[in-house]
Amino acid sequence: MSWLKWLDHPLFNVVFFFIIRQLIKDWDLTQPDRLVSLRMVYLGSQLAIVGLSYWLIAVVRKKNDQTPLRYVQPGSSGWGQPDTDDTLVTTTFMEYDVAEIKKNIKQTMTGIAIVAFLHLQFKYVQPLVLQSILGFKTFFLAKESRIHIWGGKTTSGELRRPFRLEAPFGMVSESKQPKVDKGSIKKAERAKKKA
Repeated sequence: MSWLKWLDHPLFNVVFFFIIRQLIKDWDLTQPDRLVSLRMVYLGSQLAIVGLSYWLIAVVRKKNDQTPLRYVQPGSSGWGQPDTDDTLVTTTFMEYDVAEIKKNIKQTMTGIAIVAFLHLQFKYVQPLVLQSILGFKTFFLAKESRIHIWGGKTTSGELRRPFRLEAPFGMVSESKQPKVDKGSIKKAERAKKKA
C-alpha cells in the first residue's frame, strides 16, 4: 500500500494546506450564512470522527484478540519533572489497541479545542476547513484503523505492536521507544521484584 505511505508523509499535510488555501482564498467565508454552514460541517465531521473511533473500539473488542503483549515502556525525563523508571507493561493486543484508540480520541478533542480557540479568539476560518478533511485522513491512516479496517499485517514493520513513537521527520530518540527485547524485559522484571 504505497498510497498509504504517500498520504502519511509529513509533507502531505503541508502541500494539502497550500492547495486548500489557494482553493478557498477567493471565497468570502466570513459571510454569516457561510460561516454558520462551515461551523456545522466542522462540528459534524468531528462528531463523525469521534463516532468512528468508538465504532473502531467496538470492532476491536468484538475481535477480542487476547494475544499477550509484554514490553518495557521507557521512563520519562523532562524539564522540571522527576525522572521515572522504565515500566514493564503486560497487556493483550485488544487492550493495547483500545488504549491507543482512546489516546487518538483525546488528541481529537485537543485538536477541537485548539481549532475552536483559533476560530473564536482570532477569527481564523481556514482551520475549520482543513480539519474537517484532515481529521478523516488522520483517523483512516491511524495504525489501529490500518490493522482493523484495512487488514494490515502486524507481524513486522510499523504495525507491529507496541507501536513506535512517531514525530514529524522522525525526531524521537531511540531511548524513548518501547522495548521488546528479552534483556530489557528481564531487567524490568528484576526491578519490579526489588520494589
